[in-house]
Amino acid sequence: MHRELAKSGVFRQEIIHSGQHFSPSMSDIFFDELNIPEPDKNLNINQVQTNVFVQLASHAIEQCLRGRPSSDIVFVYGDTNTTLAAAIAAKKAGLTLVHFEAGVRTQDETMPEEQNRKSADALADLNFCCTSLNYQNMLAENSRRSDSKAVLNSGDLMLDAFLTLNKPGQRRVTEKNYIACTLHRDANVNNADRLHSIVAALNSIHAQIPVILPAHPNTVKRLNQFGCQPGFRLLEPMGYADMKRFLSEADFIITDSGGSSREAYFLGKKSLVLMDRPFWPEIIAGGCALSAGADQAQILSRFFALPQLTGDFSSALFGDGHAAGKIRTALESI
Repeated sequence: MHRELAKSGVFRQEIIHSGQHFSPSMSDIFFDELNIPEPDKNLNINQVQTNVFVQLASHAIEQCLRGRPSSDIVFVYGDTNTTLAAAIAAKKAGLTLVHFEAGVRTQDETMPEEQNRKSADALADLNFCCTSLNYQNMLAENSRRSDSKAVLNSGDLMLDAFLTLNKPGQRRVTEKNYIACTLHRDANVNNADRLHSIVAALNSIHAQIPVILPAHPNTVKRLNQFGCQPGFRLLEPMGYADMKRFLSEADFIITDSGGSSREAYFLGKKSLVLMDRPFWPEIIAGGCALSAGADQAQILSRFFALPQLTGDFSSALFGDGHAAGKIRTALESI
């Protein structure tokens, strides 16, 4: 999206980094690898509780936005705590708010991401959706509102990136056959019972085919805190190119990440999504993935059912790879 706006010659862009992700392996590496300019401002807000983070980040971002021309646009992405904080700040500063990845719904109101994205959708003046289902969700919600928001189905910027960012990644594993796994979602790793159950299932799978997990720092912390004993291999977090190669060479993918489940689909890889209510039910409805909660027996039964899936990976669930251009055209008309 940044490249598309930069080449248009119409927009001047500034990047505000909240500091939510602050370690080099979770932040700096992506700016370096993807040739994103360094942030114009880094607020360095991190390692505080969620409600405190949103309060502090919203106030700090609002201070960055105050006094801006009314023609300025604040563009927020996804469903993170930073997304919510920036959305609140933009409206308080009286600026136009644009939200990408609108209309994703799990119907699980206890999930922080669900709260964040619904709030951002409601506050935004213009919402861009990744899929037809997201678009239909937004239209249905708008029909029940008195202040309907502008909604467009742009397709997924993650697919744009996947198709265009082709830097060859390093091979970080030696195994020829393996399961690529990611595990970071709060509901899974911050709950001792769920984490123990998931680890037990992964250990059973690992006994038949290697399971390899690039581990988020919080996942490592919780594994140690809860006394889990992973028999599978843990790796350091990977950058974009290495992760893309890691996923592309795996036999199957097990993940609780909305991003990795999409990339599995882009790669034509069958996946098991470790969420009771996945972000992207379109992939499962299309027969390209299965979902499981944290129940050990359910994880195992559904993992071993993956080879029988006969889904169609060629359907354009996430658009045509030109989401950025469609979004730029829409922004030019604001």
